[in-house]
Amino acid sequence: MFPVIETVSDVLPHIQGNIGFFLTRFDDYDVIDYGFVGDDTFRSPMTLECRGLKFAKDGRLIARPFHKFFNLGERQRPEDVDWTVPHVVLSKLDGSMVHPCVVRDELVFMTRMGVTAQSTAALAHAGENIRKLSKWAVDAGMTVLFEFTSPENRVVIAYNRPSLTLLAARDNRTGLYSTYQELQSLAAEFDVPLIQSVQMTSSTRDFVTIARSQEGIEGYVIAFDDGQRFKLKTAFYALRHKALSGLAHEKNILAWVAEGAVDDVVPLLAADLAEELKAYQSVVVNGLNRHLGDLAAFVTGHSGRERKEFAAAVSSNLDKRLQGAAFAMFDGKDGSEVLRKQLLWASYDESRLESIRDLYGMSWKSPAMTVEVG
Repeated sequence: MFPVIETVSDVLPHIQGNIGFFLTRFDDYDVIDYGFVGDDTFRSPMTLECRGLKFAKDGRLIARPFHKFFNLGERQRPEDVDWTVPHVVLSKLDGSMVHPCVVRDELVFMTRMGVTAQSTAALAHAGENIRKLSKWAVDAGMTVLFEFTSPENRVVIAYNRPSLTLLAARDNRTGLYSTYQELQSLAAEFDVPLIQSVQMTSSTRDFVTIARSQEGIEGYVIAFDDGQRFKLKTAFYALRHKALSGLAHEKNILAWVAEGAVDDVVPLLAADLAEELKAYQSVVVNGLNRHLGDLAAFVTGHSGRERKEFAAAVSSNLDKRLQGAAFAMFDGKDGSEVLRKQLLWASYDESRLESIRDLYGMSWKSPAMTVEVG
């Protein structure tokens, strides 16, 4: 089901020309990840893998986190899923995914983007058993994936104490996931917490309806033995009403795009509204990626110059609204984050939105609709 990956050269041909993906080079490792997501970002099984792949400086794959998988209903409706394939329903925790790597003979934890504040905090809370499992996995050519939850790392759901929970394990080369039974054996052998499974006591349709109406949890992950996975998030009805109401104002749509929330909203809409929303997202994302590509080429063309000389070139050649991202990229920072914050700023009100419309070329016509209960 998954493509074989041994080196970075196995991946690069699949993302050439797809400017939604980025190869970020650090001193001791490299990362392939995606930025803004459009409707056609993930064109192949290999692009689905480009979600935090880690490579040694010689090009060897050293960690393979989760592939990109989607909300149930986002790309495949529940009735179209083959539920006869063995699967398990897992609780979905609300923290940060981290995984181990060995860099310069030292065990580190990483998030999708590499060593970050969250991964460093997770490693600090990792007990001896978590570290033993991590080292075993690295030696075995596998990536074990944990969820780090803590009071200080709160996203939405509050947790009382720091914890690392085993979520999954993947073979680095083949991408195959360990089954839940195999995870149970690993968790027992190394005495580490394992993500809980949930017993479905009703039909799939009823379970989906019940799950989406629950409160106090983020949701579930449905993991099939063949590697297929779906997210199932809760608060369905409340979010559906909020989503439908939000469609009346373009600034809300832009905020969803900037926050990466479109894939959460799409399953809650009728098919025609979902397509309109995704089309809007594609226009904005294509504009973002086009600007990022142009800025990357501009910065590369002026590399090695003094900052004052670069500033003069920026002032003479770039739209003022893109200059902040150019300087960030010149300083080795993430230009996409600058543009994302600009979009969030523009989503505050309609006048701000109008001030950047020509940069991206998006337009939105508020649909006529009635919000129904249920």
